[in-house]
Amino acid sequence: MLYKPCLNFIVIANLVFLVGCSTLPKPLSEQERTGIAKAGGNAELLDGMLTYQNNEKIDATLIFKDGQLVLERYAHGYDAETPHDIRSATKAITSLLVGIAIDRGMIRDENQSILDYFPEQRAKHPMFQEIRIRDLLTMSSGLDSDDWIPSSLGNEEKMYASRSWIDFFFSLPVVDKPGTHFRYSTAGVVLLGELVKRASGLNLEKFADEYLFRDLGIVDYRYAKTPAGETDAGGHLRLRPRDFAKIGLLVLQNGSWNGKSLVSTTWIRKINEPAFIIPGVPKNGPYMGSLWWQEPVVDGEVRSFQARGNGGQYLIAVPSEGVLGVFTGSAFNDNQQMQPFLLMKTFVIPAFKN
Repeated sequence: MLYKPCLNFIVIANLVFLVGCSTLPKPLSEQERTGIAKAGGNAELLDGMLTYQNNEKIDATLIFKDGQLVLERYAHGYDAETPHDIRSATKAITSLLVGIAIDRGMIRDENQSILDYFPEQRAKHPMFQEIRIRDLLTMSSGLDSDDWIPSSLGNEEKMYASRSWIDFFFSLPVVDKPGTHFRYSTAGVVLLGELVKRASGLNLEKFADEYLFRDLGIVDYRYAKTPAGETDAGGHLRLRPRDFAKIGLLVLQNGSWNGKSLVSTTWIRKINEPAFIIPGVPKNGPYMGSLWWQEPVVDGEVRSFQARGNGGQYLIAVPSEGVLGVFTGSAFNDNQQMQPFLLMKTFVIPAFKN
């Protein structure tokens, strides 16, 4: 897949940036300026970002160039050692875990029916036989499961009120042919976590530790649990920002870490293949791939890929420039959570543009 400089992200014209009593991030130090210059960057632009940035609800900002950390700021009581709830960016990690299970032969391929791993559901839910693993990765299960529509029977708020989120998933009606319509569904991703558990014989935390986190040096993490004790593979994983960054760096490095392949290049290419354009957004994106976002998409080419979580939990990677922006925030259900996209577009990408 070819990549070009990221020139557009998403529509942000209606954003309102509050200017209150918050303290702006401290300007770049001379040591940081030197490091940015060595990385081929424009320190003045990044300093301008810090001056411009209203950090009212941005808790961490980390900028990497070619794998090197060149800027790091924290606010609101957070620091490098504080784990942050990355919300739905957890889904992007679940996609990697599914890919690892396929790479290792624990799952045959993404076109398998989900009922291959839930045979006890065949008699009760024969229509689920058509739902493939791929359909959950692209949020096109065909079920009435849409977190963006409060009235949807599968809305995540209804799921959170239930005891078993796996049972909740299997209680949902089929309303479309799988693989044809996008609906943002956390329930489907929770099922993927249980599917990896069944395929591997390891609970999701153990699987993630053994096949991903340990090699990345991620030791301080915590998955959330459902009331029934199932692992929440769709959100609320807590990671330190530098560890969160390692996920983006791994994908930028085509699945390799310190010379070892953790995720196949085949799977990395797959998660960056646009699958569905999101209804009501511009033609060039954002698209949903395999639980990773891509935008803009111009002439079939993806310019950036992202992991996203409510409140401003983002990995924003621009392969053509070797740039990764990492953000955590507290702008939950607030349009301020989109500010990092403006910062990337206006300051970070131009600072390192080839």
